[in-house]
Amino acid sequence: MNFLAWFNEIPEQELMNAAGGKGASLCRMSRQQLPVPEGFIVCSSTFNYFMESCNLYPIVQAHLDQIDWNSCSSLIEVSEKIRKQIIATPMPEQLIEDIRNYYTSLGENVPVAVRSSGTVEDLEDASCAGQQDTYLFVIGLENVVKYIKECWASLYNDRAIFYRHQKGFSNIDISIAVVVQRMVNAEKAGVMFSANPITGNHDEVIIEAAWGLGESVVQGIVTPDNYWVKKGSYQVINEYIAEKETMVVRLSESGGVKEIPVPSNLAQAPVLSEKELKELVDIAIKVETFYGRPQDLEWAYESNKLYLLQARPITTLAKTI
Repeated sequence: MNFLAWFNEIPEQELMNAAGGKGASLCRMSRQQLPVPEGFIVCSSTFNYFMESCNLYPIVQAHLDQIDWNSCSSLIEVSEKIRKQIIATPMPEQLIEDIRNYYTSLGENVPVAVRSSGTVEDLEDASCAGQQDTYLFVIGLENVVKYIKECWASLYNDRAIFYRHQKGFSNIDISIAVVVQRMVNAEKAGVMFSANPITGNHDEVIIEAAWGLGESVVQGIVTPDNYWVKKGSYQVINEYIAEKETMVVRLSESGGVKEIPVPSNLAQAPVLSEKELKELVDIAIKVETFYGRPQDLEWAYESNKLYLLQARPITTLAKTI
């Protein structure tokens, strides 16, 4: 049984089950030689083995049976009990050794992002992306193991439990993968859409950009610059340069992130150059062509090099006006 795998090692037919939605997307883009930071998947089979070998499923089920679905406090209380149980349970030594081997292959104490990748996220009929956790600038084996378990535990946060209950999914016959990926220490980052989700126009790429890490845009911490760019001609048909007050950056050499004020000389300055806008439009078109449908992408620039951090289908695309 393969517990861990590099992005290019999981067969296409096994991707979704083994790597989850986020992981599958990164694996596919990596195999297309798109600029995805290197990393590996802690496969869903790893979580399954952990839960079975540590006899956690009966404990989880017993807690779930106690939920009063008409009581928010009951749901929150049970969720907390389950998550604490998972986090408190030691990971089998063989799994730790496997993670050590993969993590050290990235380099010595390399900062990584540890991202949950649910096996039912990013599905067209059941998109629950964002319900599990992500940790940035994680450094050292001990912390990588710790945050992998935190990601596993987030499978049972109260929102995820209730969502599955509403959708009629089992809260036991589920799994989760975790992406461990070299961290991009971005000078600028953001999101973009390979079609206009507001108007439904497929000939426009919408780009949002901010200084620092893309978490400031994804989490709504800052109002980003916004560009509407025509495919083909690169004509900017709509541009808004925001006054950017806050940016998310690396906390310290020991890991983590923090919010800091944007330097005064950058607060009102455009984040993206004309060259970068064109590069982003080109990569958006390339990813959309590969997947055969419009995509919602996360991107970052580190030392003037563009990286793709995520791609998922645009599930709320309006009809073309």
